[in-house]
Amino acid sequence: MDCAGRVLAWWDRERDLRGRPIRPDVRLAGHEIWEQACRRTDMLLGDDGPAAELMENTVSQISRYLDAIEAPLSTRKHGLLLVAFCRALRRYAAKSSRLESVGASSEFSNYPADNAWLRHADARLDIEKIVGQLSEINATVLMLRAAEYEWKEIALLFGVSVASARNRFWREIQKIRCGTRSD
Repeated sequence: MDCAGRVLAWWDRERDLRGRPIRPDVRLAGHEIWEQACRRTDMLLGDDGPAAELMENTVSQISRYLDAIEAPLSTRKHGLLLVAFCRALRRYAAKSSRLESVGASSEFSNYPADNAWLRHADARLDIEKIVGQLSEINATVLMLRAAEYEWKEIALLFGVSVASARNRFWREIQKIRCGTRSD
């Protein structure tokens, strides 16, 4: 659990602040994505300090969600937890809205141009735009597919058939492509 050369930790309790049990599969997934969560927090905020509180809240939230839908215990909760963590991180960043000057514009002319980061940023913005237009369920489906979940696992998680989950997702993608999505 190393973040930027120092050890950060988040509590790993069996119960949340209100005394509700936290699922062990979600706690395990939290430990397994912890370093990635720290990196993402440091990359977005320039400080990995808020990662612990965000992870604590996210683990508790996902545990409650999975209990509410009566999802079976399994070890494959990484994608769902990471999606929820990234959303919480983006909300936190938006609330903080911190901007720091890193130098004058004349100092940037000394750095070589590398357009790979620009292509990566454009692709990320495109994905975020698509996710922003998707319903919450299909945004979760997209993130689970990105985390290499099979359609069968996703269908089981949402309590629908594989065909229903897949068709619902692709119908909404087609509506977004055509610009006709209606909520």
